[in-house]
Amino acid sequence: MKNLKLFTLLTSVGIIVAGCSQPTEYKLKEADDTTIAHIHGIGYPNKKEELYIATHDGLMKYKDHTWYEANSQKHDYMGFQPYKEGFYSSGHPENGSDLDNPLGLVKSTDGGKSLDKLAFYGETDFHYLGAGYQSKVIYAINQKPNSKLDTGLYRTLDEGKSFEKSNMKGFNSTSIGNIAVHPTNKNMLAISSKDGVFLSQDSGDSFEKVENTRITTSIYLKEKKGLFASIEGERIQLYELNLDSNQIQSYPTPALSQDNPIMYITSTPTQSDEWTIVTYENDIYKTTDNGESWDEMVDNGQITK
Repeated sequence: MKNLKLFTLLTSVGIIVAGCSQPTEYKLKEADDTTIAHIHGIGYPNKKEELYIATHDGLMKYKDHTWYEANSQKHDYMGFQPYKEGFYSSGHPENGSDLDNPLGLVKSTDGGKSLDKLAFYGETDFHYLGAGYQSKVIYAINQKPNSKLDTGLYRTLDEGKSFEKSNMKGFNSTSIGNIAVHPTNKNMLAISSKDGVFLSQDSGDSFEKVENTRITTSIYLKEKKGLFASIEGERIQLYELNLDSNQIQSYPTPALSQDNPIMYITSTPTQSDEWTIVTYENDIYKTTDNGESWDEMVDNGQITK
């Protein structure tokens, strides 16, 4: 498999596992003069209308126009992937933890209060993860061989008990942004890359490039459509992807320059016209009317009032 490079900045700090002693009762408290940096994922765990972001210093939540931050267990959730019962992630123990590093594949069903070790604890940090929101299938790119996996794209249908390797025929880019998995179809996934969007209908065994796509930094799939972000000249452009026809059309986009690309995209489990995006410079925008208007929730890491 070809060497795959990240669009995103890679940083490492941590995760903690259920059963370890806690200095204080874990909770998400209202954020006060917090600067958000190094965002590694975004989404809506547990089928709730509560937006979570995974940062270099733990989880944050946005609810009722207010930001909340974890008061402890400030872990670096690499590959953060929300799903219907919680979230999957990877990463490293926080500073001062006695846990093995890295954490492998983990999950939480209680908002980060506890984590279950699923696979490769102490072996592997998966930077590229994708998960089906309803199906719970997990796809991961393994960048270095471990005790069971070679390099390449793998999927697990049983939360890490077993893995199947995908052939990735037709995927010919050497630099990717993220993996997006269809919420219910466990065989459909897309990969954003410097050469465009690549879509698979057979669990990653083969990919086809979506026509008229170019440098793509992030993609997200819903039931009937996807949304992806491209770098075009000196600006950033969002596109909607029809999953039945593979046709694309431009989507209203905030005014962003080429050096501030969109790194993460998410949508609520229930609202088809609501989307949230995160940029390289830690700006967060949200639309509730299919892009007709965008509200800036975070500006360069600073929470807006």
